[in-house]
Amino acid sequence: MSASGKETDPRGLLRVLRRPVPLRVALLLLMFGALLPSLIFFVLEYRVTVADKLTKIERQGRNYAQAITEDITSEIAVKEAQFSALVTSPHLRTNNIAAFYAQALQASRTVPGWIALYSTDGRQLFTTLKPFGKPLADASDLGLIRMVSATDRCATTDLLKSELLDRRIVRLLCPAPGTDYVVAGSLPVAHLSNVVRHQTPWGWLSMLVDGDGHIVAHSDRSGDHLGSLAPVSVHAKATTQAEGWIDLPLSGVDSYVGWHRLFNGWTVLVAVPRATIEGPLRRWRNDVLWSLLVFSGLALMSAALVGEWIIRSMKGLSRAAAEIVAGRTSEPLHSSIREVNEVGRALAQAAQDRAKGELANAHLAALVIFSGDAIMSVSLDGTILSWNAAAEALYGYRADEAIGRQQADLIPVARLKEIDEKYAAAGAGRSLRLETVRRRKDGQLVEVSLDAGPVLNADGELVGISVIAHDISERKRNEAHMEFVMRELSHRTKNLITVIIAMARRTARASGNFGDFENKFTGRLHGLARSHDLLVHTDWIGASIEELVRSQLAPFITDPASLKIRGPDLLLRPEAVQNLGFALHELATNANKFGALSQQAGQVAIYWEIARNAAGESRIRLTWVESGGPEVRPPSRSGFGSTVIQKLTEASLNATVTAAFAREGFRWEVDMPAVEILSEGDIGVSSLLASAASVRVVG
Repeated sequence: MSASGKETDPRGLLRVLRRPVPLRVALLLLMFGALLPSLIFFVLEYRVTVADKLTKIERQGRNYAQAITEDITSEIAVKEAQFSALVTSPHLRTNNIAAFYAQALQASRTVPGWIALYSTDGRQLFTTLKPFGKPLADASDLGLIRMVSATDRCATTDLLKSELLDRRIVRLLCPAPGTDYVVAGSLPVAHLSNVVRHQTPWGWLSMLVDGDGHIVAHSDRSGDHLGSLAPVSVHAKATTQAEGWIDLPLSGVDSYVGWHRLFNGWTVLVAVPRATIEGPLRRWRNDVLWSLLVFSGLALMSAALVGEWIIRSMKGLSRAAAEIVAGRTSEPLHSSIREVNEVGRALAQAAQDRAKGELANAHLAALVIFSGDAIMSVSLDGTILSWNAAAEALYGYRADEAIGRQQADLIPVARLKEIDEKYAAAGAGRSLRLETVRRRKDGQLVEVSLDAGPVLNADGELVGISVIAHDISERKRNEAHMEFVMRELSHRTKNLITVIIAMARRTARASGNFGDFENKFTGRLHGLARSHDLLVHTDWIGASIEELVRSQLAPFITDPASLKIRGPDLLLRPEAVQNLGFALHELATNANKFGALSQQAGQVAIYWEIARNAAGESRIRLTWVESGGPEVRPPSRSGFGSTVIQKLTEASLNATVTAAFAREGFRWEVDMPAVEILSEGDIGVSSLLASAASVRVVG
């Protein structure tokens, strides 16, 4: 019977117990079931925790000992520095002890402690504790004074009793190089105790022990320990090891003791009572152990019951998932956990949807993976979500490097506005096509053609953008090159026609009849063609001066011995090739008609050089010398050929031309500025220009 007088329905209660519960409740129960192993593991780790705590204490103790050692060493170094500066006084060199006493008295006011001066035979000459000239006792440590003087190094004494001050002190002795004196002074024990106390944490104990085991300074403010012996066991250890850490009784208390030895044989001891460390650990251990016993029992029982219950529901979910993995559909799952049922229904629906979309996804994935174009998808915040192999080849980033990176990393700063254009087009439901520039991983820019389109979810909402990029660098280069070639061809054609027209007009004026004009004009046209042939072979970069000379003289040379050529390998500019070619053709024509090439024994020598003139300008000097021909006489009149080799050459090459009609042979010389006639494509020009000054100076 219930309190209301009605009987309880067992079947109704059973239905309540079988009602599915939220997954959060199941997980909470599972957490209690999993608690027991964690607590057991925590107990096992207790020893490790204690060991780590002791290791930390040891490390702290060693650090404290080392810190105190460094501070004490620093105090000694300060005193040594004071004495090192003091012993450089010229008063010691001149044995002016009274003046040196005044200097020492002044110095003792800046650094704690008094100062005394000894001779190497042990006589005490003065101390700043008494007025100068007062009688003083001789040194009691004569051996130490002589040792300091002989080794020329400072030394400290152990703790000793000062008869003058009637208290225990520590002294520092330093030699005065080049003299028979030793400067001594005190290291105040109270000051050393303050140094030790400053580096000692609360609850710890520190002391400074001299070489004989007497305590020089102590962290205890009472001062009762001064002069007493340190623990024999610790001091014995410290004399054999420079530093260490041991567990032993100290002043009747079990302690952990660390030490660090100084350079002068003193030792710093640092100790902490074991109770200070182990007390909190012991209380923590007892509390944890009692808690472990209570909660472990509860967790063990609950984990066994709840775990089995959850496992039964999860097994059904696992079977449904296995069906989906195998590619089969499954029926909605029914269990006693509400969230498991919801997941089961979602899995069943997902299995049906997946079967519909797998084929389409397979086709799409194949298109993306094996596409020759770079394909990536970008989220609405600009993060790269996918990246195919072609994108790796185009941009240089591996997929794991690119995914998660911002797409702005691929875009030059000047083109970042294109991001907004893509999102605006995607938001309007249309694609965007443009030709632009992108940045590769190595920083180089690449020209691409982009197609950007919206990515929509099942509800038709914009969730990202797909971007397809095609490398058009080669096409752009071909277009640019073609445009350049067309412009260059047009320009050069116009120039060539202008030159031919001018050449025809001048030749006509200098010709007696049409036959004479035809011969002269044809020869000059062939000479121009030979110059242009050389330029065509080098893609109009320029031509070698030697090739130019040989090509222009080739029609007139029947015997190779009749032509001598000498000069450095120089690459001429296209304009220089054309204009200098005119002059060489006219010179060869004249030599063939009237000069050296008209005789079988005649010879033409052509040589050139690069040098600097008096103003430091680099110049090219080319010389034409004829020999073995008929007797040379100056021409009675000047024709077009003379105009070409003289005035036209000077005007077109900014040169100086000299012609000499010597009886033994015609001589022609042209002096041209190197910077105007040499091609920038000549890799040897720079070195030739740099060395021109060492060749000679053109007058």
